[in-house]
Amino acid sequence: MKYRNTGKKLIIEPEGEINSSNSESFEKELRSIISENDVRNLTLDAGGLKDISDEGLKALENVLANYSGSVTIEELSPQLYKALKNEGFNKKYEIRKKMREISIEGCEIIGEGGNGIVYRLDPETIVKVYFGKKNPLDKIKQNQKVTRDVFVSGIPTTIAFDVVRVGDKYGVVYEMIDARSFAEVMREEPDKVEYYAEMIGELAKKLHSTEFKEGTLQRSVDKLYDDIDALKECGYLNQNEYARLRKLADDIPDRNTFIHQDFHPGNIMLQKGEPILIDVEDAGLGHPILDLASMYLVYVLAASSGWTKKHLGLDAKEFEKIWDTVIRTYFDTDDEKKIEEINRIIDGYARIKYIRGVARQDKVPRFIRSAIISSSKKKIFKSIDKLHPIP
Repeated sequence: MKYRNTGKKLIIEPEGEINSSNSESFEKELRSIISENDVRNLTLDAGGLKDISDEGLKALENVLANYSGSVTIEELSPQLYKALKNEGFNKKYEIRKKMREISIEGCEIIGEGGNGIVYRLDPETIVKVYFGKKNPLDKIKQNQKVTRDVFVSGIPTTIAFDVVRVGDKYGVVYEMIDARSFAEVMREEPDKVEYYAEMIGELAKKLHSTEFKEGTLQRSVDKLYDDIDALKECGYLNQNEYARLRKLADDIPDRNTFIHQDFHPGNIMLQKGEPILIDVEDAGLGHPILDLASMYLVYVLAASSGWTKKHLGLDAKEFEKIWDTVIRTYFDTDDEKKIEEINRIIDGYARIKYIRGVARQDKVPRFIRSAIISSSKKKIFKSIDKLHPIP
C-alpha cells in the first residue's frame, strides 16, 4: 500500500480488492504502517479501492478499533460508502463519498479574492476554486457549513450544495441563477455606479443589524488580534506599540451582529435586481467597525495600489466614488466634516490589516515593506487615542 506522512496526518491508499484471499495480509500491512508512523490523524484514501468483502471489512475494523487517533475514510465509491455505513463505520469514523470532478476550462471568471477564484459553470451554478495548500479539504468543508448556517439565518447568500475536485484543487459549487457581480455591472453601467454603491451601503446596514445567537459564527475581532500578534512576531511592532494596538482591539465592544469581512463588489451579486452575497465562509460576529475597516482596506487602500483594477476591473478613482457613496448612505449624512472624521477613524483600524498584508508580501524586499509599514504605523499612532468604534 502507498502511504505518506505529512507530520500531522498519515494518509494510506489501499488499492484493488480486499477479500478472503488477502484480508489477512492487508490487516498485517496496515498495522505495520500505522505502528511505524506516530501520527494521531489517520486518513484512508479509498480512491483506488475497487471492492472490499466482509472479511476485508473485519480486517479493517480490527486495525482501526485499536487506533487511538481520529480516522477519516474518504474517496469512497457509492457502493463502498453504503457497505461501510451498513457496518456502522459512520458511527465510529468519518466516512466520505468520492467527490465529483469538474473542469473549469472555458468557464467565465466572475470573481477573485484572497482564497480563490469564482467561475460560472452554467447559467444556474458557480464554483469557487480554492487556492492550494492554505485551503485543505477540512477547512473547505467547514467553510461550506458556515455558508449554510449563514443562509439558514436569513442572510441573502447563495446555497452551497457540493464540494468537488478541480484538478489538484478543491471547490464548492453554489446555486446562482442569472446573476452578475456588482463589479461587473458597475463596469458595464458606469452611469449607475452611485446607484449600486447606495445598494451596497443599504445592504451593509442591514447585515450589521442582523443578530445571530452567540457562538454561531467566529468572533471577528479574533482576526484583528491575529493580525496584531503576527506583526509583533515579525518584528514590526515593539512591546509598547503591541500593547497599544491590543488595547485598541480590547476596547471594541462585543456584538453578535453579522460581519462579512470581505464585503467588496466582487463578492456581491445582483440577482433579479436584488443583492446576493458570495464568499461568506470567513463571516463572523462582531462590531460593524471590523467590517467597515475590511471594506476600507479594499475600497481605499487596495484600490490606491492597483489591486482593484487588476482583480475587479475598477480603478482607484471609481472606487473613491463608490466608497464616498457607501459612507454617505451607511451613515445617512452629507456633512463633509462628519464624513472626513468617519474616514479618519475607519482608516486607523483598517491600517492594522493593511500593514499585516504588506508584511506578508515576501516577494517585495523587506526594506520596502518596512518603509510602507513605518509610514502606516505613524498614521495609526498619531490618532490612536482618538479612535473609537463606529457606529
